[in-house]
Formats: sequence, structure tokens, C-alpha cells
Amino acid sequence: MPAARIGPVVFQVAGDAFVINAQIAAIIWEGTTVAGDRVILKHRVSGRTLWEGQTDTTNTYLGMTIPPQGHSAPDGFYAERLDNGKVLIYLVER
Repeated sequence: MPAARIGPVVFQVAGDAFVINAQIAAIIWEGTTVAGDRVILKHRVSGRTLWEGQTDTTNTYLGMTIPPQGHSAPDGFYAERLDNGKVLIYLVER
């Protein structure tokens, strides 16, 4: 049976976390921002950067799609920085 996408996990402030092992399928950052606003998502335990974005406009819609197998986030992930807007993280269910 193929993997099914579920979600999204929604982060709205820095420090929001998802603490379960996950495979990330897609990340979208949307909302009202100011030029220079940033988002940094990191692995919860290792602290490695999963995704980082910076806007140059006041209306942000940035993101990335990931190959079908997903991007591994053992032990979960968190928002180290989220200046404005919200981040939608879609997961792959196995």
C-alpha cells in the first residue's frame, strides 16, 4: 500500500514542536510578513536545520516539496524561529 499524506502540523510561534518520529512530505510558510522575516525548522534532538526561509515581501507563501519517501525527522522537529505567519508541515504516514 502506498504512503498516505496526513496533516498538516501547524506551527504559529517559535518554540512550537512535534515530538514524534516523522517523515516530512512538504513544508509551507504562509501569512502576513515583513521583509526580512525568517523561519528556521530544526531536528528536535540533533539541532540540524531541516528548512529555512526568509521573505522579501509582506505577503509570504514559501515552501518546499520533498520526494515521495519524505524527509526523515527522527525524534521530531521544532521551530527555532518563526517571525510571522504560520508554517504548515505535511507528514507521510507509513
